[in-house]
Amino acid sequence: MKNLLLIIAASAFSTVLFAGEANTVTLEGTGTCAKCSLKTADSCTNVLEVAGTDGKPVIFEFTKNIEHGAYFCRSRTPGLVVKGTIQQVDGKLVLAATSVENKDS
Repeated sequence: MKNLLLIIAASAFSTVLFAGEANTVTLEGTGTCAKCSLKTADSCTNVLEVAGTDGKPVIFEFTKNIEHGAYFCRSRTPGLVVKGTIQQVDGKLVLAATSVENKDS
């Protein structure tokens, strides 16, 4: 089931990048903070880590931070299901989330 979700996410992701259109995708991964956990940003920035097809994490940066500390800051929250649209901006994958839910809830 996990592999099926990854294939669907990868297909949707590649369609968005190559078609240039904003299609809604559903991604499952780990929510974290680019500053606090990954040390890749100067300020708290919500990101979603999704396992790539090669096993390396793919990082999606949110266009707008979700409630500070809800799923992202100072910890890692596995099992998040995020719906939204993806764009590539300045070499980063940017996710405009329309919903964020914990899979276990």
